[in-house]
Amino acid sequence: MEEILEKLEAAIAREDWAEAETYILLMLEEDETNPSLWYNLGLVRRRAGNNLQALENFEKTLEFNPQHKGAMFERAAVCLDMEDFTAALNDFAEFTAAYPDDSDGLLNLARIALHMEVPDLALQAFQKRAELENDAENVLGAAEAMQMQGNDEGIDMLRRLFANNPPVRPELLKIMSQGSFGRVPLNSKAILP
Repeated sequence: MEEILEKLEAAIAREDWAEAETYILLMLEEDETNPSLWYNLGLVRRRAGNNLQALENFEKTLEFNPQHKGAMFERAAVCLDMEDFTAALNDFAEFTAAYPDDSDGLLNLARIALHMEVPDLALQAFQKRAELENDAENVLGAAEAMQMQGNDEGIDMLRRLFANNPPVRPELLKIMSQGSFGRVPLNSKAILP
């Protein structure tokens, strides 16, 4: 088994995903209930572009270890890659319920919720993330979610950001003028300092 493990590590280092898959499958013949092996098979297959097989492997991982953090995250990420936004939203919601201090999970949940125009969920995720990491993307996302809700505070936040941050003005203008509720009337007095 040690020899196979060394060959597996070498294949991964070379990014030879087909060879790495072969070695993991050999190891699974000896220990087919090992969640780590199923998880790593999923990672290898994902890197090889086999998202459907990777998804099955992450599911298998979760059968043996229902709270496997990596498998939960990767399952949601694969769904996102496959543009199955409903599954990705549900999986990231499940992930962040199990791991509420994971900033990346909260950010992905919030982004997907914005994409699917579920502003309440997006705002909730951004607010939880703000307790961990309140960066510009978090502030901008929360403002966009509030704007989607029709909350004037959101558009006011966007206007302040617009006035004080010239590098992000094109993105802010797009959000402010083409939000999910249609065009927001803009005037120069509202956006200029």
